[in-house]
Amino acid sequence: MHTRVAGLLFLLVVLIGIAAVTLQTRYTVTLQAPVRFRLQWPLVVAVRPGGEETAEAQADQFGHRLSAYQQYACNKFGPACRIALAVQRAENPRGACEIYHYNSDGTLDWGYFQINTVHLKRAGVNLRDLLDCQANIDFAYQLYKERGFEPWTTYNSGAYRQFLRQR
Repeated sequence: MHTRVAGLLFLLVVLIGIAAVTLQTRYTVTLQAPVRFRLQWPLVVAVRPGGEETAEAQADQFGHRLSAYQQYACNKFGPACRIALAVQRAENPRGACEIYHYNSDGTLDWGYFQINTVHLKRAGVNLRDLLDCQANIDFAYQLYKERGFEPWTTYNSGAYRQFLRQR
């Protein structure tokens, strides 16, 4: 009886080994935790910027105060704050951080500023960071410094203008 069980166990180990080698030659396998918890501080605090640009951006909110993330974006974008917030609202009207949108070309836009997945080819950029509001704003600012607002279709189409108060 023990010999039979040992034989079946040996055969099972050999088959699992062959399957593992076959799987490993065709695929990349990485272990990860089956459940993921993400704790974060429930308050978002940002320095309240001053200046004419911020006052104009505040006026564009139609009576609402700037959120902490909007203030953080104003700190980053400086004189371009007003346009940046209008682009952000045109791309993501709810201002949600952990949000994505499918595009007709098969790509996705992620996070607060709806950063397109084509930018994942860059070193140091990953989806987890794009779903973090502050990291998303930081990357949006990096894109802006490189190419202005051209990467956002709502800027190119002029759709962002509906989020600017008319003077």
